[in-house]
Amino acid sequence: MGGSSKRATLVKRAGLGLLAVALLVIPLFSSDFTMTMIIRYMYYGLLTISFGFLAGELGLFSLMTPVSLTLTGYTIGLCQTKFDIPFIPSIFLAFLVSMSFAALCGWMADRSQGVSFLMLTLVFSQLVYSLALQWTSMTNGTTGLLGIRFPDALEIFSENTKVNHYYWTLLIFGLTIFLVYRLITSSYGLRLRGIKNSETRMAALGYHTGLLKWSAFMVSSLISSIAGVLFVYNTGMINPEIMTLNSSNQALISSILGGVDSVLLGSIVGTVINRTLELTLGSLTRRYATIVGALFLAIILLMPEGLISIAKKLVYGKDGRPGRPVGGTVQGQSAEAGDGAGGTGAGLRCVTPGGSPEEALASGGPGDVVSSNDTEGTEEKGGKMRR
Repeated sequence: MGGSSKRATLVKRAGLGLLAVALLVIPLFSSDFTMTMIIRYMYYGLLTISFGFLAGELGLFSLMTPVSLTLTGYTIGLCQTKFDIPFIPSIFLAFLVSMSFAALCGWMADRSQGVSFLMLTLVFSQLVYSLALQWTSMTNGTTGLLGIRFPDALEIFSENTKVNHYYWTLLIFGLTIFLVYRLITSSYGLRLRGIKNSETRMAALGYHTGLLKWSAFMVSSLISSIAGVLFVYNTGMINPEIMTLNSSNQALISSILGGVDSVLLGSIVGTVINRTLELTLGSLTRRYATIVGALFLAIILLMPEGLISIAKKLVYGKDGRPGRPVGGTVQGQSAEAGDGAGGTGAGLRCVTPGGSPEEALASGGPGDVVSSNDTEGTEEKGGKMRR
């Protein structure tokens, strides 16, 4: 491992440790307003991660990110305010409703790509928005559902209700971040990035790309549903405003501000900056959206990888990328094609100069990704292909 990689690892671990300690002790010396702001960063951050998971791992931009949040919030609100159902069955029912709808939408949306995928998700979003707005006997129209109480059984950390909100939100947020991190650093995340760079190549290697895309859509919806649970119990309300196109735009803006390819850190950084600007500039001028738009445009033009690219350059150096082994060819290994979703059992082998086989599959170059069944006795013009 190169020096820059070791330094990056140490910086990451130290930064995460300091951040964890700071977040744990914040309620000891901060006001309710500060805790409320951090709670907002967490559930809106999960909403941005839901968007960024599809955008960063698959290159699919969805405008129905808030749909699962809304369905989860409305289901919990209806269970509590109209049917008096305890909070644990309410949460399970909320996940069942939101994930069932996501499964249906994902099945239809995964048959489209690019602009058609974007527009199809917009249609689904507007369908749910219209339902929440017009089914007034259940949703109360524009007023929404009010008076949703935080469960008394969860008041275990402090007599201060806000402290209990904070620690439960932090716990769920942290667990979700950890699970998403495990996903994107696993072979599953590698396959998604392979589809992003060349879906036809992954299909030719025997992967069921449609199933992988559908599962990623479900993961994204699950993250949004978790954000919905945190949102409804912390705000005590749910209304159609969270389903407007502006909510989807905020997730998109936050993701691009931080860096679309940085699913976790970029999404969180972008959310914190975007929501802070919304609060501070909104109290100073009614034209804060113009200022945010100008900042958004400048970042796209000057830092297309987002603000997180600054941190990468500080850690890794001028090119903002971890160091790679210097020297000859790195021979590939099996990429678990046999146990992949829909894999045919054909192993993957990558031959790439100066990089790992995993990087070659995810990035699409500069090496070749070939089936192990196709390389027996094969020779390239001018030299042998390493087995």
